[in-house]
Amino acid sequence: MNPKRRTAVIDRLANGIRYIATDFEKFGGLFMQAMLEQPLDHRGINLFGYPVGGVVDTTSNDGKIVVEYSDEKNYFSGGMAKARSDLAHALAAVPSAEQVFLLSGQINRPQIAQEFEREVHAMPQMHGKTFRLWGAVEIAAHLVDQLIFSDAVVRRLAPYLPDLERIRDEEAANRTVPEPAENWQHRTDIDHQIVGRLEKSPVLAISGVGGVGKTATAQAFAHLCERDYHLRIWVDGEEVRRVQDLQALPVVRGGESRNIAGLMQTLPCLLIIDDAPDDLDITALEKICGAGSHVILTQRSTKPHSYVLPMLSHPQSQALLAQAGAPCPESVFNTIWATVKGHPLSLSLMLAAVNQGATWDDISRDCQAIGEMEAGGHRLTDILLERLRASLTRELSVFAWSGLSVCDEDFLSFAIQPLGIRKLKSNSLTAPDRNGAIRLHDVVHATLDQSWCTPERSAELDRMLDTYLVETSRGEGLDLWRNARILLPKLERMVADGSSSPSYLFALLTTWEALETKPELVGNPLDSVRRMAGRKPAPLEVNVVIESIEQLFLHDKERQDPAAQDRLRDRLVAFDHMLALPELTPRETAELLHHKGKALKRLREPIAAAELFEEVLRGPFPLHEARLQLVDLYRGNKDKEARATQLVDEMLRPDADTHGLTYSVLLGVIERLPSGSGQWRSSLIDRHAASIERAIISAANAGAQHAFDAFAALGRYISVERPNMFRTIFKGLPEADLDSLQSDRERAARAEIYFEASRLSPEQAIELQQKARLHYRSIIRPVPFNHQRHAELLIEMGQPADGETLLRDLTALNNEWQERLMARSRLDQGDAAGALEWIERALLKLTAERFRSEFRELRFEIRRALGDGEAIDDLEAALAASQRESERSRLLQRLQRERARG
Repeated sequence: MNPKRRTAVIDRLANGIRYIATDFEKFGGLFMQAMLEQPLDHRGINLFGYPVGGVVDTTSNDGKIVVEYSDEKNYFSGGMAKARSDLAHALAAVPSAEQVFLLSGQINRPQIAQEFEREVHAMPQMHGKTFRLWGAVEIAAHLVDQLIFSDAVVRRLAPYLPDLERIRDEEAANRTVPEPAENWQHRTDIDHQIVGRLEKSPVLAISGVGGVGKTATAQAFAHLCERDYHLRIWVDGEEVRRVQDLQALPVVRGGESRNIAGLMQTLPCLLIIDDAPDDLDITALEKICGAGSHVILTQRSTKPHSYVLPMLSHPQSQALLAQAGAPCPESVFNTIWATVKGHPLSLSLMLAAVNQGATWDDISRDCQAIGEMEAGGHRLTDILLERLRASLTRELSVFAWSGLSVCDEDFLSFAIQPLGIRKLKSNSLTAPDRNGAIRLHDVVHATLDQSWCTPERSAELDRMLDTYLVETSRGEGLDLWRNARILLPKLERMVADGSSSPSYLFALLTTWEALETKPELVGNPLDSVRRMAGRKPAPLEVNVVIESIEQLFLHDKERQDPAAQDRLRDRLVAFDHMLALPELTPRETAELLHHKGKALKRLREPIAAAELFEEVLRGPFPLHEARLQLVDLYRGNKDKEARATQLVDEMLRPDADTHGLTYSVLLGVIERLPSGSGQWRSSLIDRHAASIERAIISAANAGAQHAFDAFAALGRYISVERPNMFRTIFKGLPEADLDSLQSDRERAARAEIYFEASRLSPEQAIELQQKARLHYRSIIRPVPFNHQRHAELLIEMGQPADGETLLRDLTALNNEWQERLMARSRLDQGDAAGALEWIERALLKLTAERFRSEFRELRFEIRRALGDGEAIDDLEAALAASQRESERSRLLQRLQRERARG
């Protein structure tokens, strides 16, 4: 979610939570049930909803979780007496609890709460337990980040927090099931068929000719069975050419975005793929269906497994036409039935034509006319639509102008007003589509030609689109992205035809993926800058150049073009020319400086880049992205460690200004934390542990691959130094089938995470190691680091010879970490002398002092295996070099044991 919007939504919900008052415990119980997704025993209230004295409010069935709720107004004041009382009560009643939650309906006061949390963590009886103190803001944040995706959860909590349902509805911007048409005739026989088939298989394909009602049937079923699913998702078949595409398709609820495949596996979902490709793999679709999830496809082609949708019966057809103002004579109905049988769309168009002034005799003659089809006659659809031209030209002209059958509802409302949309629907010209989009029936769209949109109307619509894109670019970006994605072919044609409006190209640049970019449409950014010289830039003109430089570089980089950096350096001058333009806004200036800094960083000029990022932060429009870039530049630099720490604190601390702080930036900071010195990273991770846990888990469940990358990097450190933190994050991650992972990056991140998890779970170590190995082996184009970590895993699995084989396959075995692993492998195979040669070689290359302790400890083990009486020198050196608290403690204990042995 856009951070500014997210903050506003959380504030709105938190304010509502404050006023739940005496029902807070009921609300809290339902909230925790949804959060923890396991059976809970709510003993704190009786059957009549009244509090029960002396009883712990909520416990899990296994006694590992205990929760206390409070709506006391002064909960976060003074010494937090109520919280202390609740904690003591919980620990006394359930001493075996591993997780303790205290929930308050009031707004958290950070300084008081943090001091209390520090005291709680230091209590002896809290050793080995996790503690969570959530006020109204924290509860609201969890609702927004994790629970607003579940329609079932929203329904249960809405009686206590009505704003939750309103926000869900306001922000359900895409892929929601459209509402059934008012004149839709419910067909229970078809519903029974669908239910029966879904009981046998989680995937059902509904087939039939165009206009038979496949889409409307799927739509009506989704509403009929609403309570059977946490979420119902609507996807256009054009977006899903392969099942793997579902990994990249987002669902937005409450402004949060998550991928469809992940949701299907974690929540009972109904996914409808409308007008799905004929070759979509049904078996692969079945694999992404978790418990209670189903997929319905609508397809024109009929396969052996398809359910062929029947047409309307004779009585149903008569009932549909009876909705006209004038009754249909029996003789005319017989002609209609002989011509189209029970074809729903044809009958609906006849109904619309009569309601617009045609007579039943006109309809009868239309039916007779289509008999001349082979001799140059017209299709019935053409004839019927022509009868609607006078009243619907303005509305249908938008589709003729775009050349597309679908249009975003927001833009369409801007172009033809809500009344125009109602006219399209009431005349049965639209097919059901995802909410937020209006789609014409394919057979209706096929009838449109350029006569429906004059050159004057086309120019008017061009101007309307320009105005609309400029306005939406100032918002959160979702409207712009959604419209640009739908109108992509039209926008590309407009830019190719030489349109001078910056908004069209800007929409493309912010929508294209790197390899989708068409450089011939982007042109030379320097030419655009020259056209701006000496005048105030038009709206989006500066942004177009910034995005052009960025997108062209990413395009070249993805294509592994060796000239990518040279082209970027040639374009660098564009930023200076634009910074000299008159009347720039503070935001435009900040973005120009920031993007010039990014370009310099890519060109390996870190000092110049850092100066620009610092200038952005000193200016009137500081950007969190600039902070991230500086952390990246400063980490590991002792002279800049204090500044790097300050920058991280400005983004992660509880009272941080989150305006403009995106998940991408937040995860980028987390990913970089392990790279600094031991003291730098340990203090920051300790200070911001809760924020880090929340960010990774929320983003991972939102389908953000960056979350797994960040955790893979962080996990190698915290699995040793903060094992409980690692376990908390690992438990919060969504599962994913190996077959569903699309990239080597995803496979490598999962492999890393499973590997580190195996070190912390002895009872599951073998299972987790096997998962890690499967993921390493599935990497199609492994880089040396993948081989290195895979080899380390094999050594830990007791297969040092296999690990050594992997290491020797590397083209250049001269990395200190690879040589250290060779030493481990040789030692485990009984060749201590060979191991010593490898570790000596590795130590000569080692420059990162924070890792020296690991290398010296291994040399101690090798020298001890060789019977070297002075081997303990290496263990002492390892202790002296250690920069990690838990490692120092372990090494000290080991050194004491070795000295005791004498």
